[in-house]
Amino acid sequence: MNERQTLAQYVEPYTRRMRRALDISGVRVSLVTTAYALLAVLVVAGVLLRLWFISVSPLDPRYSNADDGDYYRRALRFAVTGAYVDDAWLIRPPLHVFFFAFWLRVALILGVPQLGLLFIQLAQTALAAVMTLIGFGLARRLFASMRAGLLFAGFLALWYPLIEQTTVLFSEHLYLFFFLLHLWLLVRYDQEERLRDLALAGAALGAAALTRSPALYAVVFVVGWLVVRAATSGAASRWQATKGALKPALLVVAACLTIVAPWTTRNYLTYGHLIPVDTLGQINLWLDLDDVAQRNANIETLRRMPQAERHIYALERAREILAADPFRPFGSMWATFRHIWKAQFIEDYFVKQSFFTRPLRETAPLGLIGDLMWLVCTITGLAGLAGRVREGIHFRLFFLAWIGYSLLTVLIFHVEPRYLLPLWVMIGLYGAGLPGAQWNRVRWTPHLAVQVVVVAAFFWLLLTYRDYPAIIASGIARERAMITGMSAYRSGDYIAAERAFRAALTAQPHFVDAQVHLALALKAQGRYEEALAALQRNSSRRTELVVGALLRETGDPAQAASILTYIETVAGEDIQRWALEWLRPPPVGILAVGNGLDIGYLAGFSPAEQNATGGFRWLEGQGVLVLPLAEPLRDDAVLLLSMTGGEAEATTPLTVRIGDGAAWSVPVVRGEWRRYHLLVPSERVTDQRIVIELRAPTFVPARLDPASNDARALSLRLSRVQVR
Repeated sequence: MNERQTLAQYVEPYTRRMRRALDISGVRVSLVTTAYALLAVLVVAGVLLRLWFISVSPLDPRYSNADDGDYYRRALRFAVTGAYVDDAWLIRPPLHVFFFAFWLRVALILGVPQLGLLFIQLAQTALAAVMTLIGFGLARRLFASMRAGLLFAGFLALWYPLIEQTTVLFSEHLYLFFFLLHLWLLVRYDQEERLRDLALAGAALGAAALTRSPALYAVVFVVGWLVVRAATSGAASRWQATKGALKPALLVVAACLTIVAPWTTRNYLTYGHLIPVDTLGQINLWLDLDDVAQRNANIETLRRMPQAERHIYALERAREILAADPFRPFGSMWATFRHIWKAQFIEDYFVKQSFFTRPLRETAPLGLIGDLMWLVCTITGLAGLAGRVREGIHFRLFFLAWIGYSLLTVLIFHVEPRYLLPLWVMIGLYGAGLPGAQWNRVRWTPHLAVQVVVVAAFFWLLLTYRDYPAIIASGIARERAMITGMSAYRSGDYIAAERAFRAALTAQPHFVDAQVHLALALKAQGRYEEALAALQRNSSRRTELVVGALLRETGDPAQAASILTYIETVAGEDIQRWALEWLRPPPVGILAVGNGLDIGYLAGFSPAEQNATGGFRWLEGQGVLVLPLAEPLRDDAVLLLSMTGGEAEATTPLTVRIGDGAAWSVPVVRGEWRRYHLLVPSERVTDQRIVIELRAPTFVPARLDPASNDARALSLRLSRVQVR
């Protein structure tokens, strides 16, 4: 063997190892690149789904008297005047209101306040994209698995309730953002031991507490997590472990309280009581302990009291109830607990008596897929929580404590689906971690036995709560009939529509939306008494709207105006648009705008107002008037519009388009009511109705007058419409 052969003999093994290492490295790089590409796809998909949901949802907090409406009004006042006022019947957490106010202020500064709600929704969509990235990092680090990170990111990006939360003005979306940020920072600290991450985790928890106050008291879980972490870190003694946890615990508590303290100070200076964040706990405790029938009366009692005394009064009443019946909170706990474990979209879509203006029909495919996601994530998540500890006992105990705390708060108070979102997010996190774990041969172990029992208990709770096959079958039958009926109604076949809506009610007898549409079909046939009999009063806002329309057409204008005016302000949606599409009002010779009886004839206008000359409405940039005709138009027909211009300019240039004819430009003078005459091109009017499109530039009263708190985008005032 010569020297060259000897050298090759020694070099060859090293060369093979180097090639193998390079191949493995290339595979790893390829896998990482693929993972991040999938993550990018999930982020983009989540953003697109949310933008689509925004486009199909009719919900609008400007017209709501629920929590979202309260948040919107507080935020709008703060954006316009800089004043934050607790003007409802309790003190609420403020941070999400400040977040909403910021975007409303941006819209106001840009001169487009009508886009303020859209700005908030887009900002929440951006937060959802960041949440997806945070969730990926959290699960990847916690379970040391890229797969777990992608699965949890997919859950956050694509699950229906999280998509819907982006489009509404509640506190949960911002809360979940800070909550996930808090968890991610804790995991970073656990792995890298940088105190900066721990301080930021405390600050994130404080921010979460300013959106939902229970997070403040959960700081004890972080302290417990630090203690268990130190105790299991191999310290020489228990004292050494305690000392190791003391400094981080003080840091995280201090960081959390630093965020919350300014608001607590504000509450003390304003009300003279120590109110860390809000008064929701005391007040809701009393309301939920007392009889349900007394809830509205109790709320009115609180409204009549000074804000500073309400939570004290509520807590005293709760103590009285508990003194008389200490077991009162436990009476309904089992029923409430069972109510948690259900397929929520199926519940909303097929079980509840109404959609309550939510776009459930339009988003049904996404919602049903969301329930399947929930089912898979809950099964795997419960199995992961009951299985072998791989992420560290300190994390397992921490998440079990949080889950127990979330369940307890819901059991003591009342269940709303949005209150359960943190619970499902934590279970979903562990559901993502289970497939990413290293699995060998499955053996029967105590851990596996516990997993089987827990998952079996979940299935028992799920399947005994509802008869899902029967519910889905009747729900599908109802939806087929509803879709058929609405199509027939739109085409003017009211008899076929009536038949279809009655079939829908046969499938689900108490479905309020079917009652509403049946009443509309009967009203269109002139069968007013039957239409009124088909409706269940106070079952939904749209029910009351149709009742008002029926009273208007049966000769009770005073009661009709009262109902229609009220419903317009609390419908939770732009009810003008819905009424314009569905009401089919009768022809009128003169439309008095702003008298409470004009719903169904117009859209794009502010709520009715009164002045010395009578009722009117402001045009808000773009609007439409639809006037049914009792007989065909004559060639010399004239449209009369009684208007006065806006405050910004001496004249407001109004563009008017009648039917599909040419646009007219009308200068509307400020300061006095005038009647403007426009020739109606009869050849451009079809379908026995006149469609009049209006468009004019807007101004914002609050920008013209610093003393005004009116942040609407207004154009001009309209009081009367006539065709002669």
